[in-house]
Amino acid sequence: MIAKLPVMADLNLSEVARIAREAAREQSLPIEVVGVLGGADSRYVEILVNVDGCAREPCQFEMGVFRDLPEARLRQEIGARLRQHVTKDRADRT
Repeated sequence: MIAKLPVMADLNLSEVARIAREAAREQSLPIEVVGVLGGADSRYVEILVNVDGCAREPCQFEMGVFRDLPEARLRQEIGARLRQHVTKDRADRT
C-alpha cells in the first residue's frame, strides 16, 4: 500500500506579505515589503520590495516565490534572497 503525503495548502497573499515583512525585520535590512502580486489560483507570487538608499535606481525590485512552502521555509528563502540583494547592492557601491 502506498501512503499519500498530505498536500500543503497554498498560503494566501496576505500571509505571504506578512512572512516577507517578518523576514525583512529579522534581517534588519533597509528595505520595505510593499506588496505581493499573484493570482488566486497560482502558486507563484511576486513580492515587491523598496530599498532605502540603494546604489542605483530603481530602488525597487521584485522576487518571485512559490507559496506552497511551509511558512518557516518560505521565511528562510525570502530572508536569504533579501540579504543577497542588499549585499549585491552594497558591493555595487564600491
